[in-house]
Amino acid sequence: MPDHRYIDLIGNNLVIKTPNARTSQIWYFDQTTKTVKNKSNNRSFDIQSSGRSSNMQVWNTNSMWWQLFKYEGENIKNVQNNKCFDVTGGKDMEGQNVQVYSRHNKANQRWKIVYIDKAEKEETSGLDKDFGFHINRPFIIQSRLPMKRVAELVGARNIVLKTLARGRTAQQFYFDIKSKTIKSQQYKDRSLNIAGNGRSSNLEMITTNSRWW
Repeated sequence: MPDHRYIDLIGNNLVIKTPNARTSQIWYFDQTTKTVKNKSNNRSFDIQSSGRSSNMQVWNTNSMWWQLFKYEGENIKNVQNNKCFDVTGGKDMEGQNVQVYSRHNKANQRWKIVYIDKAEKEETSGLDKDFGFHINRPFIIQSRLPMKRVAELVGARNIVLKTLARGRTAQQFYFDIKSKTIKSQQYKDRSLNIAGNGRSSNLEMITTNSRWW
């Protein structure tokens, strides 16, 4: 689909998410069990409820038919019922659920396997035209109000306006190309975030998750 999101996990459920460099987006085929496992927890692809559901999750490995999949053409297909990985409703949205569904081969059922050692090298500098920021280039966020104060991270979470203090890392941010988020120079595992999973008007810094908020 157009945004080329990766298969990732929310809890145990398979979803699509923006690339974020987490191991939950890395998978490998285990020859012994014949299953595809997640790098973060070593659990396997699994059709929920022992194959009686359409929901896809990861689960403790048992090598039953509902955990066995093959990559054929551009489809990830179960070896017994031939149902394919399918982005629910064909919606190219952050965190959208992945299920299995009868093959129709539209874009929401087509996948590209990219092996880590063959992946294109990520840019580490220059302008990202999609987001409008220079990659990994520190910046401040300055208000156009008369006092021209700048955003500052207070503690590890709160964003407030303060007078510019050159060299203060709490006032410095950068655009991270892997996660597509604005990160703090002081806490590099945290990104700008709309509180309440996007339902609030408050801006804060939390651990990077690359959701739309």
